[in-house]
Amino acid sequence: MSTDQALRDATRRWARRRNRLIAYGQWQPFVDAEPARQHVLAIRTNTGMSLANLAAATNVGIGTLEHLIYGCSGYPPAAQIRPESASALLAYWPALDDYIDGAVIDATGTRRRMQALSAIGWAAPAVHQRINFVNVRTVANLKGRELVTARVARAVRDFYQAVSGSPAETHGVAAVTAKQARSLARRNQWAAPSAWDDDTIDDPQAIPDWTGHCGTDRGWWMHTSQKLPMCEACQNAHEAWKAEHRVLPREEYMSALFLARAAASTRGAEIAHDGRELMRLGCTTEQAADRLRISKEYLQQELARHPAEQVAA
Repeated sequence: MSTDQALRDATRRWARRRNRLIAYGQWQPFVDAEPARQHVLAIRTNTGMSLANLAAATNVGIGTLEHLIYGCSGYPPAAQIRPESASALLAYWPALDDYIDGAVIDATGTRRRMQALSAIGWAAPAVHQRINFVNVRTVANLKGRELVTARVARAVRDFYQAVSGSPAETHGVAAVTAKQARSLARRNQWAAPSAWDDDTIDDPQAIPDWTGHCGTDRGWWMHTSQKLPMCEACQNAHEAWKAEHRVLPREEYMSALFLARAAASTRGAEIAHDGRELMRLGCTTEQAADRLRISKEYLQQELARHPAEQVAA
């Protein structure tokens, strides 16, 4: 098929679609350009993206974007825009790697990652040795920052991805330094990496899943038995459980309470099994406890409660 024939076929398809939508009362060739324009301006303000990069990211033509923002041939910025172009622009928001280094962004993910690193033994000076383009005081303050530059956020994200799967000691951090970092995390009730999902750690509305059952009554019992900081979701779930069962006679209420506690107690045998497996692979007791996000004392307690023979049976 020749180029001219292809163009004629495309024109006919477009005309047929236009006539069909007009007949259905659905023909809307243009929409108000202002929402798309404000969205593009917000992106450029926050990220410093050029129109060319934005065009490549959204598949909206550079000419359309220039007309939207600056106007064209002496005419003011566009008052209307094609609906498909508006939809493409409004659906796009840049990822972290799209921001320029100096862009100031929300620090939720950076703050949580730094807190989680502390929970597995990374003190600020140890992190600073790996992220050394800012001073050590700035690194320490990241655990409480509300805003951060994109360059720092990317550095923390990449470092976290590289080391968060194992205790800090396995990366050369001194045991005494790691112990101090963990103590700081415990005092502040900071969640370890295992409590966060990579898909939600940057979401301000997300909560850490300390137990694997957070947001349920079982999660409340696991918090209690493992001496983990109590999260609001589990506290609310336990209060809801009590309110739901409070209408029962006292004996039935206490029976239901004991059953709920027993359902969570099977976690002890699982911890003992997983702890032995980690130690078989070369982890110390403290390292295994870190991987399981529990205290060394709690792991030792469950190992004693559930001997290897009993777990195997």
